[in-house]
Amino acid sequence: MSLLQNVDIYSNIRIMKLKPLSSAHYNPVRPITLKGKFLVGLVRFLFRIRKLLGGKDWLHPLKGHHEDPRKMTHRQQLYFGYKYYFRAILKGDKGAGLEQYFQSQGAKFQKIDRAGSSQKVTLSAGGDLMPYFCITSEQCKGLWENCGDYFFDADLVVGNLETPLNPNKAASYVPEVMLSNMYFNANEDMFNVFSGFGKFKGYDVLSTANNHSLDQGEEGVMETIAYLEKKDIRHVGTARTEAERDAFPIIEKNGIQIAFLSYTFSLNALVCPEEKSYLVNHLLLNEANPDLSLIVHQAKIARARGAEFIVAFLHMGCAYQPYPSQTIIDNMHQICRQAGIDLVLGGHPHNAQPIEFLDIKDPFSGRPKQSTIVYSQGDFVAYDIHKWCKLPLLMKFDIARVNGEVMLSDINAKLFYNYAKMNNGKVESMQFIDYTQLKINTALLSDDSAALREFEELVSFAESFLLKGNLEPFLIKEEGDGKSNK
Repeated sequence: MSLLQNVDIYSNIRIMKLKPLSSAHYNPVRPITLKGKFLVGLVRFLFRIRKLLGGKDWLHPLKGHHEDPRKMTHRQQLYFGYKYYFRAILKGDKGAGLEQYFQSQGAKFQKIDRAGSSQKVTLSAGGDLMPYFCITSEQCKGLWENCGDYFFDADLVVGNLETPLNPNKAASYVPEVMLSNMYFNANEDMFNVFSGFGKFKGYDVLSTANNHSLDQGEEGVMETIAYLEKKDIRHVGTARTEAERDAFPIIEKNGIQIAFLSYTFSLNALVCPEEKSYLVNHLLLNEANPDLSLIVHQAKIARARGAEFIVAFLHMGCAYQPYPSQTIIDNMHQICRQAGIDLVLGGHPHNAQPIEFLDIKDPFSGRPKQSTIVYSQGDFVAYDIHKWCKLPLLMKFDIARVNGEVMLSDINAKLFYNYAKMNNGKVESMQFIDYTQLKINTALLSDDSAALREFEELVSFAESFLLKGNLEPFLIKEEGDGKSNK
């Protein structure tokens, strides 16, 4: 039974007070098992020793941090561990003014009146699908009860499959405490969970270009593609041949042609063989002035093939930070301007980040238009011990033909709390709970004090960084009478 269905929203209302986050007193992780608690405690103890020995706190993101394991310096590795286990980063790049930038952008989204237009496509987008140990049919049997109808009820449903899926090999999970290189592999039971157990329509397109694309080698790329094809799901970002790389999906729906492109900033400590670079669309997107020629090339192909709207999955950015870095913002802007991208669906930071609207001139038609950049939707079906990862951002976009032009006509969004009921160091069950409903009535968690504290911290995170970062106008707010509004 759904947790929301089991509690009268009018009874025992517990109004929550917003608690400002303080990096000096905020523990950003919540380990699960006894072993996990010991390892996290040990790492945090070592950081305290470092501080006693004169180590400086990072109040802002480390300048030049690119998060590519193949090229990370010792200092960058230390910074990554610091922000993950010890102290949360609560500010943007030093001196860049990103906090103010995302709270008062020049370009704003204008909802379009579609009167007289019968051509419209709804696109539902989720974040990262990852092979955590608790993503099983038994533990997640109630996962979708409050979320599935909203997410899967769209003409097109898309997400980022951040793991190979080679059914010939055993599953390889994300470790609870990440202290070394990780090589993932999902199994069919996990994919059943990802897809809503067959109770809903499932995915139409999955991005497969991310930093874990090569975790199971070339065989993993091939088997993942074959598995998705067997499920009749279009894939983008990985390919079996050079020709297939440019045969990315363009889907016609309700008279509108939508193209899907996908690229990743890293392959962790791995690299595609030079003669098989087509296996994964790998570009150095986290570094200044990257080569964007592949994106521009494929955008031209998309337009030549009749695409009227281009969606780009861009796996880039730095994890566990409330704002994208200035380098990421600059690179996103250049990608939109040079390739004429209409909608960016960003991934990799693992927590949700603000959205942005960028006025550009289309490089192919010369007409002015607006690019919508979703920097990160965060983890989706996953369970990271970093608390910010437990607030996935799900978004729905209306794409319509208005006065002959195809454009975004409306946007709405929902935040969900990924609630895990725990017992003796084990996740017993997981369920997505609507953020706004739970914020109205936190008595829903009255018998789970640890989850309640975690959710209160997540509300502080959302109010401080996401809603002020121009997400609030698009958030569907559930009210006590069951109606919703924006």
